[in-house]
Amino acid sequence: MKTQLTILFLSGLAGATLAQVPTPDANTLMNLGRFDEAKATLVRNAQQNPSVQTYFDAGYGYLRAGQPDSARIWFFKGIPLDEKRIPLNQTGSAITYLVKNDMTNAGPKLDEVVAKSKGKNAEILFRIGEAYTGYLTPGNGSIKPIYPKVVNAAKAIDYLNRATERDKKNPAVQLALGDAYYLNNDAGTAVTRYESALELGMNASRVYQRIGDIYWQGRNLNLAVENYKKAIEANQNYAPAYNQLAELYFLVNRYKEAANYIDQYVNVSNDKRQETLLRQAQFHFLAKDYQRTVNLIDSNRTALAQNPIVYRIEGWAYSSLKEPQKAIQNITTFLEKAPDKAMPDDYKYLGNAYLGIDNTGSDSLKAINDSLGILNLTKAAPFDTTENLYSDIAKYYYRAKKHPQAVAALDSAAKHGFKADVQDLFRYGMSNYTLGFQRDSAGKLVRDTVRFALADSALALAQKASPEYAPTILYRAKAHYYAYAPEEAVRNGKAKPYFEQFISLVADKPDERTRYKKDLILAFKYLISYNELVTKDASARNEWLQKGLSFFPENKDLAKIAAPETDTVDQ
Repeated sequence: MKTQLTILFLSGLAGATLAQVPTPDANTLMNLGRFDEAKATLVRNAQQNPSVQTYFDAGYGYLRAGQPDSARIWFFKGIPLDEKRIPLNQTGSAITYLVKNDMTNAGPKLDEVVAKSKGKNAEILFRIGEAYTGYLTPGNGSIKPIYPKVVNAAKAIDYLNRATERDKKNPAVQLALGDAYYLNNDAGTAVTRYESALELGMNASRVYQRIGDIYWQGRNLNLAVENYKKAIEANQNYAPAYNQLAELYFLVNRYKEAANYIDQYVNVSNDKRQETLLRQAQFHFLAKDYQRTVNLIDSNRTALAQNPIVYRIEGWAYSSLKEPQKAIQNITTFLEKAPDKAMPDDYKYLGNAYLGIDNTGSDSLKAINDSLGILNLTKAAPFDTTENLYSDIAKYYYRAKKHPQAVAALDSAAKHGFKADVQDLFRYGMSNYTLGFQRDSAGKLVRDTVRFALADSALALAQKASPEYAPTILYRAKAHYYAYAPEEAVRNGKAKPYFEQFISLVADKPDERTRYKKDLILAFKYLISYNELVTKDASARNEWLQKGLSFFPENKDLAKIAAPETDTVDQ
């Protein structure tokens, strides 16, 4: 379920001018999920400055990246340099077995390093305790362990508390304790430990981001944003907070803000990974900044070219930009490259693109493109729960005078739970009205009373939404009139109120009178006949006759009615 965001947009941050961005350190790179860059930095440092710590850091980088076997190689290199009672790299090596859930090897090896350090070295206790958290890694609105199978909150808390007893001022231990308590479903204590890490000098941005992540998991989005804001205030170049803000705004459908913050994240982090650039383009598409979407893809073509999803996003954007040929080219390429990833929206945008092609001067080409457009919309329509594509299909068929297909499309819309708008109702009514005139095998006109009834029902609903729309009223009158033989239609009087209303709406307007001349004459003839055959009201009959003649003095039918002996009404 989408959660509503009730905080003000961080306008002061969104438009901030960012200082020149320094190269992130390895720890920050790991927090960003950019493990390849972090490993490269740490390995280079180990090669240039071999020591207990640099070898451990290189192994730790691989460990955090989810590559324990590679991590073990670097820990092995550092083991000969370990101090006797501080077996740091030996601890790292033992942890590589732990995270692989290889307890046969992990148990004895961990016991050995604890014994060597006599269970008193804070660093060794800290590293083991942190390992039992599975290395929580925040990102994209989540905070999850890299090694979920090894997570043991109770053991993590035990080791980390023992480390705290021996080093009360280590902020890294407090941060790891916050992670452990979070995993123990104690978010309140987790936040307290994070705050302790801050008091002890931990990087403020990192702590505030961690607190923000905890609040996000608890769906307290106000406090999550507040802490991300604090993270950025502490360091405007702290990229993870921008990324989390982008994802949070995405979660609550505020796509413009999401796009704004992911732009700032990319600017600050210089993160050019394919998945990041793709996410950036997606956010701008959702924000309906289609030109920016296309520009981002074009400017990162080399990095993105191997991912077929790029063609989808660009195709959808071009479809929305009313550049149908480019839309068709990109979406078709996507469907060719990744047919197994096709989804209904691909066919929706492809269908709209075909329907949007300018076919000026070529009726045959228009027919082909329109046919392809409808074919693709038909593929998408049954699966689209938010947009009534059946309405678009019906509009096309209605304009093409393919009334059975128009009616079928609108019937499908109703079956799929879409509520017809006034235009749908009018088209449904008019298509059924047209289909009311059938021919038998001999070519004789046969009135389909069911179709006329369906027409009137739909037009009645349309009239409620637009009470004085003349065509709706006119065709309600004609549906009631043509559903019966002429004299029966007059005698039952069902068309009478609609013909009267139609005359009142258009007869006094010269342009409308010209437009609806034939229909107005039919209306006058009907009302004249009704008062002659049903009410026997000569005065009313004469009044309608004279009014009709005043508007259409040259009409031969009205002139004949005015003669002594006349027919009642013509079909």
